[in-house]
Amino acid sequence: MEKKKRRLNIVDIVVIVVILAAVAFVGWKLAHRGGDAPAARRGTIRFVVEVDGLRKDLYEGTAALVPCQMAASGNLVDGYILESWANPVEVLSIKAKSPVNQSLEQELEPEEGVEYVNAYYLCECAVDLNDKLNMTGNQEIRLGRSYYLKSVDIEFSGYIISMEKIEG
Repeated sequence: MEKKKRRLNIVDIVVIVVILAAVAFVGWKLAHRGGDAPAARRGTIRFVVEVDGLRKDLYEGTAALVPCQMAASGNLVDGYILESWANPVEVLSIKAKSPVNQSLEQELEPEEGVEYVNAYYLCECAVDLNDKLNMTGNQEIRLGRSYYLKSVDIEFSGYIISMEKIEG
């Protein structure tokens, strides 16, 4: 019996070149992974959250807890509620979620003899200024956006009415 020597044909050579190119490409990608991303540019965003129509006694109770660290999704975040202040306001009606169906709103009459205020909370959060979204926890910081203000002891829903970015 004769043994025939197998020679490389053109198809074998193409397959070997493609395999070598794929291995080289994967190696290059692994070596340069994340190398093109810009370095984090840390900064601070200072913003004010307005909470409309709070009972004055509720505001005074929360004001005693400020300054405090902010929280989101059960974790503390790199942000703080620095100070608060309030202005008296006359409340004609209160919108609230229905206790029966949370998707429905109902209007309630304000309580007799109770004072109400619009409360303002000055907040400051560390962010990556290169990021496209100004995020603190899982929320975006953007003018006019509703914001869920939360710490270990405070929890309100309000709106961001002013914002300032501070480099470094």
